Amino acid sequence: MQRKILVLEDDGATRNIIAAVLEKAGYTVQSCADGKEGIESFRARQFDLVITDISMPGISGIEVIRLIRLESPTVPIIAMSGTDRSESFLSMADYYTADLTVQKPFDAAQIIAAVKKVLAA
Repeated sequence: MQRKILVLEDDGATRNIIAAVLEKAGYTVQSCADGKEGIESFRARQFDLVITDISMPGISGIEVIRLIRLESPTVPIIAMSGTDRSESFLSMADYYTADLTVQKPFDAAQIIAAVKKVLAA
């Protein structure tokens, strides 16, 4: 059975690369361009993992994490950030119980390792 991953990333190129890397690794991926679309997708389908950018327009990744934890506390979440304030954003993600945080930029091997680590836990 293929594991289903929801990817929320407002940067189109980054979103497409993450999706392609995960699909090549054998995962089923649905990607969304913002938090609102991501929450709607999450509510419409079952996912084994959510990967969310922290800094997105509209509904931020922090709010995405908070909402998912309220609705489905056991779904693993990886938070990622590449802004100048990444360290503070990622510590906020930890506070809201992201299972793992990843600093952008990262390479294909790093994102696959992070996914495997979280799904194995």
